[in-house]
Amino acid sequence: MINFSRRQHIASQIILLLIILANIYWWQSSIIGIIFGVFYLWLNSKKISDIYAENIHKGLRNIIGLISIFAYTSIVYTLFYHIYEINTWTFLFVFISISLIVEISSYHFRTKHYFFNDANLNYIKPSKIRKSFLPMANIILNILLFIVLFKKSSLGIIRSPWELVGYKFWLVFLLSNIFLVASLVDKKSYKNILLVSLHFLLLTSIAIIVYPLGYGYDSFIHSAALKTIAETGTIQPRLFLYIGQYGLTFFTQNLLQISLVNANKILLPFLFALLWPSTLFYGLRYGFAWTFQNSYLATIWSTFIGFSFAIMTTPQSFSYLLAAIFIFLLPEMNRRRISLYFGLIISLMTITVHPLVGISLLSFTALLVVWRNQNRHILWTKVIKPLTYFFNIIMLPSLFAIYQRLSGVAWADIFHFKLWPLFELHPITWLATYSFPLDMLHNLEQNKLWVYALVILLGIYFIFKENKLLFFKRLMIFSAILIANYLLTTILLSFNLQIDYQKNDYINRISYLIILFLLPIFLTALYFLFNATLKNNNKFGKIFILVISVFFISFGTYFSYPIYDKHANSKSFNVTAADLKTVEIIEQDANNQDYIVLANQMVGVAAIDTYGFAHYYNDNFYYSMPLGTNNIYQNYLSMIENDANRDEALIAMDKANVDKLYFVVNNYWHSAKQAIFQATNSADSKILVDDGINTIFVYQR
Repeated sequence: MINFSRRQHIASQIILLLIILANIYWWQSSIIGIIFGVFYLWLNSKKISDIYAENIHKGLRNIIGLISIFAYTSIVYTLFYHIYEINTWTFLFVFISISLIVEISSYHFRTKHYFFNDANLNYIKPSKIRKSFLPMANIILNILLFIVLFKKSSLGIIRSPWELVGYKFWLVFLLSNIFLVASLVDKKSYKNILLVSLHFLLLTSIAIIVYPLGYGYDSFIHSAALKTIAETGTIQPRLFLYIGQYGLTFFTQNLLQISLVNANKILLPFLFALLWPSTLFYGLRYGFAWTFQNSYLATIWSTFIGFSFAIMTTPQSFSYLLAAIFIFLLPEMNRRRISLYFGLIISLMTITVHPLVGISLLSFTALLVVWRNQNRHILWTKVIKPLTYFFNIIMLPSLFAIYQRLSGVAWADIFHFKLWPLFELHPITWLATYSFPLDMLHNLEQNKLWVYALVILLGIYFIFKENKLLFFKRLMIFSAILIANYLLTTILLSFNLQIDYQKNDYINRISYLIILFLLPIFLTALYFLFNATLKNNNKFGKIFILVISVFFISFGTYFSYPIYDKHANSKSFNVTAADLKTVEIIEQDANNQDYIVLANQMVGVAAIDTYGFAHYYNDNFYYSMPLGTNNIYQNYLSMIENDANRDEALIAMDKANVDKLYFVVNNYWHSAKQAIFQATNSADSKILVDDGINTIFVYQR
């Protein structure tokens, strides 16, 4: 155990600040940045938790301290963005003010800080090998899996990461899952939530490693926005969304001295791996009073719903993680072990990241305040409480309507009464065409929503049967409010800002938020199903639980990434080295002449990654993108899918008022041969990229 005097605390903070600042301005070493940056976050998280969360369990306490630092960072960066700009001074203000606030608060409350008072290294002693064998085997296998992933990373087109890694990866991965779950089921084995976090880090890092040039579409858009803000301090048109996440990315980049691109890549996968298992475990263990064993296993079971949102950093995905933190700490807020101020902090942070989820959490926090004060005065019961319920029920439809109106959509085009269908559920399907394991995997995935709903109904039955409604009453009310928001949005609103296949995006986001809020009930059903087996210490029962748990985590991992097998083709194409080369060739060939490009979205984001948001026509990007109005994306679809003719190219050039057009055909596109043949006959010239991986056709007016 280590305890410093007040003078030593201040001296240690100053030394730490000076080392990090020296690294930022002189050494610029990522290794030093990561070591001392992590130590800075740990030290101040520990002190914040000692000051403001003394009565909370020590593991959860430190997590709350870390989240508080992130929330402060997000809010301050957002304020700087709107009042001034984001630059080095913003980072210095946040960086130094965190230490000042911590030390002043510690002095004011006369808090004593003890470090390593619960450190226990007995598990590494030879006499404890039996306890440490299973977790150590899991760690070793995870390290091997990381090595394999780095060796298999590719700059080319990747239809699915599972094609690259092969069956040997899955054999080792399954073995790693078995060792992890066995260590949780075995009462004599050493357990620590950090072991689970390390395993989750493997799960969410696959895309970062296998796709070194970047994964997905949205991540490139946000990365380009970050680069623009880094260069100019702001971005035009001025954003009112996302800045909270951008602020965390800038703060991470400066603190750890890593590149802005890498900071953006790792932010959500790393925080998900740390915060999701930690929050779920401590929320279930202390909020619902489950056993350690059940809480560990339930954290593993949560992977059943998938974690595709956590494999790349986007504001919407980040807000889902914050929502999960709110959900699983709700029981502790209800029991007043965690202050409602923390709920307010999480809500405000989420609003700076993405208001769809943030406003929901803020409304729910307001409802928690009303419930806590409703017996103090008749005004709370008769006026404030009904009004709060009313605003909670209409919050998301109102947000969507106002957002569309501010974007220029007429009220008459926003409101559209549609009573049916209220839900677009996937029909129940059953495949029996190929191998039994593959058929069963896809049967479960295609019917997962039905399985999830049935298990939740079972969970509700157990909650009432076991008289556990007190734990879940408020969670059920919040879920019902979200369902009401979903129904009102579906019935009353249309989304004319989006193209056809994106019109249901916002409704789908509410749906996923409902799924997250129902996750504790889903896990509760599994808890009651398996609790007796764990209590009785039945060997065959524990083997069954092990098999189920390993299946859940493997199933969730498989379908959280793009799939390419006999049943499915996700078509989630990635940016390749050929795409980056293509946009450079086009820019050089254009020779400062205005032009537009008809290409798939990944070529477009390659241009954004290389040149930023360089050119626009009629407020539309000069590469074909499915955004905006009267854009050229439909012209691209017509040429690549139907007929690559000169007339269509001229129509696109007329839209943009340019005299030069480039049409890019990727050789992996299903209609590539047809499009190449047609364009060869209609274009003025063509350019082959990397022996025809991409073909550029040039049209000149």
